[in-house]
Amino acid sequence: LRPLPLSAREEMSADHLSGLKVPEGQDRRELYKSQYRAIFTYKMSAQELDAAFREVLGSEWTIKSDERVKYVGKLEVEHDNVTLKVTMEDYPEAGMCALKYYTVQTFTK
Repeated sequence: LRPLPLSAREEMSADHLSGLKVPEGQDRRELYKSQYRAIFTYKMSAQELDAAFREVLGSEWTIKSDERVKYVGKLEVEHDNVTLKVTMEDYPEAGMCALKYYTVQTFTK
């Protein structure tokens, strides 16, 4: 049996996007969240964010592709035929970084 999907309201109020948890991190701020994407900022380095992100991946999610250089850039993660695009950005002059989750949109004719 598969669990029932969350409604859009439950999805937006939850601390995850499509089942992938959002790392707690230091001074996490939610800039934007919809059922299709989420943007968070943290008062930590991209290296520290990468470590926190890998913790929430756990053994359930796998990294499908990783184009990042020094923890910054894009990667895709997958779990149960759900693929999410993830972007990490670093702003060292401000001592901050950003994490963005995007669902992969599929269109039908």
